[in-house]
Amino acid sequence: MKSSWLSKLAGSIGLVLALGSVAGTVLACEEAPVSGGKCLTLRGRVSLYNGTPSMRIWPIGSNRLLGVVPAEDEDAPANIKSVVTFEQSATADLEVCPVTQAEQGEMQMVCIRSARDVKLKSP
Repeated sequence: MKSSWLSKLAGSIGLVLALGSVAGTVLACEEAPVSGGKCLTLRGRVSLYNGTPSMRIWPIGSNRLLGVVPAEDEDAPANIKSVVTFEQSATADLEVCPVTQAEQGEMQMVCIRSARDVKLKSP
């Protein structure tokens, strides 16, 4: 039990270090360590939530939420970052790259490499 907790803590610390800043610059999606698998394209709704990470993606047709990292300055294209607010979400064809492994019952962390066909939606 303790080793499971310790390994999760070590993994979290590693993720923070990998996604953290190096001399004040945040890693871009193309440079972020992709430990969860290959990048994929999906249709999803991008919204801002209270909590960390604030920017999250609901892949349409699923019951999942993906968290966009890094949490304070999400790695997302300008055409998403400039339009998504707490009052307005966007639906788009997104190319996302996993940063963490997918685990049942856990939010998987991703970065958004590109967004096409962006449509705005008020909640």
